[in-house]
Amino acid sequence: MRSSRSARRRPARIAPAPQEQSGRERILAVAIKMFSEAGYDGTTTAGVAREAGVTQPLVHHHFGSKDGLWEAAMEELFRDVQRFTAPRDGAVAERLLGPIEDFVRFVSVRPEVTRVVAREGAAPSPRLTHLVDRYLRKPFRDVVAAVREGQKAGLIATDVRPELVLFLVLGAGSHLFDVTALARESVGLDATTPATREAFVRLIRETLVGGIFRDAPVTGPKRRGSRKG
Repeated sequence: MRSSRSARRRPARIAPAPQEQSGRERILAVAIKMFSEAGYDGTTTAGVAREAGVTQPLVHHHFGSKDGLWEAAMEELFRDVQRFTAPRDGAVAERLLGPIEDFVRFVSVRPEVTRVVAREGAAPSPRLTHLVDRYLRKPFRDVVAAVREGQKAGLIATDVRPELVLFLVLGAGSHLFDVTALARESVGLDATTPATREAFVRLIRETLVGGIFRDAPVTGPKRRGSRKG
């Protein structure tokens, strides 16, 4: 009887009103932008509220604190990263190259990922540990494992360090989309178009095939998980 009365006292969970949900989404979009551009220390809940056109108490209502807002923003930003897991079947080369191509396409439309990783990856912190444990460790290890598998299969030169291949891809595959204004102003390159993105994906593939593979295993990229950009 006691537990029954307690259950009756509990208010029913009510779905957020459309305008409330819209406010939450605006807060997250602004938070992602500000955390990626100004970093954690340069971002405040007051600033996020102001840019999102909401009150600061609403930010705390949805996310509790600045730490809660950061974690929710990272969940939204990195939610697709886990799909870059190397497939378990198929040709060894494609199990490496396919997820790399998907990664390049992903950061072309989500350059904030590159900015957050560059900022948080510069020094040890609880936030970096959170990103690695929750989003990055598995896809990173999958790429390293795929390179090692390619080496065992005789496709990739054995003097190549797999961990260096990972960071080559992370840097080379994402930098262009982090500096689109520089690309346009310096050499007239529009890095925001699908055509440029796919040309860059092909270049990454051809660079890897020509640089670390003993024999060219494939001739062109497969459009796995392609997105409109």
